[in-house]
Amino acid sequence: MTKKLAISLFLIVSIFSSVVFAANKEKENITDLTPWKGDSVSIVKLYENEAGEKFYEEILKQAPKGYTKKMVKDYISDLYYMKLKSLSVVDENTIIIDNNITGEYVHVCSIGMKMGNHNNAWQVFKTDSKEMIQAGFKYILFFPFHQHNKDTLRHAHLRYGNENFDFLTTDPSVKSWWPTIYQPAKTDEAKATAQMTKPRIVRMMAKMMPPLDKAASE
Repeated sequence: MTKKLAISLFLIVSIFSSVVFAANKEKENITDLTPWKGDSVSIVKLYENEAGEKFYEEILKQAPKGYTKKMVKDYISDLYYMKLKSLSVVDENTIIIDNNITGEYVHVCSIGMKMGNHNNAWQVFKTDSKEMIQAGFKYILFFPFHQHNKDTLRHAHLRYGNENFDFLTTDPSVKSWWPTIYQPAKTDEAKATAQMTKPRIVRMMAKMMPPLDKAASE
């Protein structure tokens, strides 16, 4: 092996190792609620207007055969369903639901999940608050805030329940349940609304909808 080749291989291995190390460190660094700090609301809020109606109509044009506009709306509603209207992360441990109930949460673990070609992780938080547990929020799981590209909505996904977090991440009954939040204070809502009917977004949503015969059998 030549000296130049050896140096090149060393640099490649060093760069790759640094990237992997950095990625792992980033996951390890999530130990509290800081990445979600602020006031969040359901993405469905963006659809409650004329632009939302146009969004449903555009999806219908590319939806599998047999769908009606109401069925498209019902599918999106089920996909993003949350029994809460707002979620506020006050500090590294405190969550307030609907400006009404408050609980202290601790980070339990991270659960890796493969989505397409990407590796992601649910961050699992648990509370001992009786009020939160009675309301069905013993566990809250978060995906980090992200964007599919620089022009799309910055958002995060979550799941919640009193069932164990293995159920909340792997049970077939929740595989099509993706509650999604965004932070109005950090969002240009007019821009986000205008983006909804972009062909790429419409195609993405239409492709998520199962054929009716398949949907009926599941």
